[in-house]
Amino acid sequence: MSGDDERTETPAAVEEAPSEAAKLRADLEDARRRAQELADRLARSQADYANLQKRTAREVEAVRESANEALLAALLPVLDDFDSALAALQGDHAAGVRMVRDNLWKALAASGLEAVSPAGEPFDPYDHEVVGQAGDEDLNEGSVKEVVQTGYRYRRRLLRPAKVIVVKRGD
Repeated sequence: MSGDDERTETPAAVEEAPSEAAKLRADLEDARRRAQELADRLARSQADYANLQKRTAREVEAVRESANEALLAALLPVLDDFDSALAALQGDHAAGVRMVRDNLWKALAASGLEAVSPAGEPFDPYDHEVVGQAGDEDLNEGSVKEVVQTGYRYRRRLLRPAKVIVVKRGD
C-alpha cells in the first residue's frame, strides 16, 4: 500500500497543479504580447530614425544649395568686371586677364553655374529682360539681337536674367 500512497495525490495538490499551469500559460502569453509590442515599437523607432536621417540629409543639401546660390550671385559682378576689362584691354594684358577669368569661370561652372547668353534665339520672358529694341532683317521679330549683359543660372534656377535687345520690325 505504501507504493499506492506515493502515486496518489491529495485533492488540494491536484487542484493546485492545473491552476499553476494556467497561471504560467497566462504569464507566458503576457510575456509574448509584451515582447511583440516592444518589437513593434523598435521597428517604428527604427523607421522614424531612418526617416529623420533622410529628412536631415535633404535639409542639409537645401542649406548648402542656398549658400552656394548666394555666393555665386555675389560673384556675378566679378564676372561682369572681367568681361569689361577684357573688352578694354589689348595684347598680353588681355591674355593674362582672360586666363584668370577662364580659370574662375571653370571653377564656377564646375559648381553648377551656367551662362544664359541667348543671341539669335527667340525672346523668353522667363530667362531674358528686354532693355531695348532694334531692327534686323536677318532675324525674326521677337528674337534676341544682342546680349547686353549675360544672365546666369545655378542648377536650373535663374540667378539673373540676360539683358537683351530684341528685334522689332517697324509696321
